[in-house]
Amino acid sequence: MDQPSVLVCRRPGAEQGVKGLCRKRAMTLRSFSAAVMLALATVGSAPAAIAQPVAATKAPALVPLEQAFMKAATDLFAKLPASSGETTIVIDPLIDGVTGIQSAATRGFDRRIAALVAERYPHVKVLPFTPENVAKARFVFIGTFNTINNAGQPGAEKDAFWICFALVEREAKTVYARSVSRSVVNNVDIAPAASYADSPVWGMDAATRAYIEACQKSQPGSPVAPAYIDQLGAAARIREATAAYEAGDHAKARDLYREAKEQPGGDQLRVLNGLYLSYTALGDNAQADSTFGQMVERGFALGQLGVKFLFEPNSTAFNADRKLSASYPAWLREIAARATKAGVCLEVVGHASRTGPEDLNDRLSRERAERIASLMASQAPGIAQRLRPSGVGYREALVGLPRDDASTAVDRRVEFKTAPCA
Repeated sequence: MDQPSVLVCRRPGAEQGVKGLCRKRAMTLRSFSAAVMLALATVGSAPAAIAQPVAATKAPALVPLEQAFMKAATDLFAKLPASSGETTIVIDPLIDGVTGIQSAATRGFDRRIAALVAERYPHVKVLPFTPENVAKARFVFIGTFNTINNAGQPGAEKDAFWICFALVEREAKTVYARSVSRSVVNNVDIAPAASYADSPVWGMDAATRAYIEACQKSQPGSPVAPAYIDQLGAAARIREATAAYEAGDHAKARDLYREAKEQPGGDQLRVLNGLYLSYTALGDNAQADSTFGQMVERGFALGQLGVKFLFEPNSTAFNADRKLSASYPAWLREIAARATKAGVCLEVVGHASRTGPEDLNDRLSRERAERIASLMASQAPGIAQRLRPSGVGYREALVGLPRDDASTAVDRRVEFKTAPCA
């Protein structure tokens, strides 16, 4: 979907750091630096899937990314069974281990793994990730890549990348082998891949959480949750649908997403996102609106759903380009209506990325939460007394890097948490 060029000016202040920078470039929705996400999170919801390393007296040594990648990959494949026969694997696309999003970096890892196997492991054959191949491959390769604090200190600066690879033995439904490594943080492109960046909402289904846990919280022999194993056929169809969408074949993408939704475990948030994008691209607004409503309801059921809004830098104003922000009133109206129907009270908590002075980010995060609450109240006046805005700055950042670009959009979010109405 084509988007217009905009002027991005970085100037002193919250989220933009202290060095001024103003440059004009073509930007799409997926790369605008002031993206803010609205999340719905229920009290008592499942904890985040990520297994951050435990605190260490001495932080492990960090190496360049290429060296860390090769260590994790060679360690993993060295554990494959030595036999004269052919070992077949499929690669379930790697994801960010905190957000569940595929990025430019994780897509690059997918390609590197396939190339490495072809070059060094002639007894291993990587099959395309299709439902047919999933049914016959012995192993499913999974992996996560995300930022961590190298010393394992909660809330501290994210100063390392953590790579986790694992081989899931499909029929045994267990983790066969696992490897991890860490690298220095450098200029790695962790911006969301196109379909993830275009999606109106963000959140993690049980299948995505189970994928992350199978890599990050497992040991060889650990069982893999049915929430992941049972949906592998659907996951393969989702990958095909995503490829069709990103290639511009929206009718094919719609049909593949519909097919994935009907498969076991296929009723996932990422499928609804794909359907919404496909319907919108095809001009089927009625189906798009209905699908968005389903995603809002899914947010209450899942415990976490992010709805993407674009704000002007250092501002509570939505992006002035109507092509980007035209859908926001309808989204807010739908969220307010669904919240009112559910009869819930909501804590509205603003967040900011880890750039700029802490006090300014605290203020900006609260002001954006207040703006969202005010707009929702105007859409559904009866909900006003049940909205409680607050801001936490960057103290709960997920990516946690000192960047203001698409890679840290999830850090600039506003969360809705259900709370007692007393």
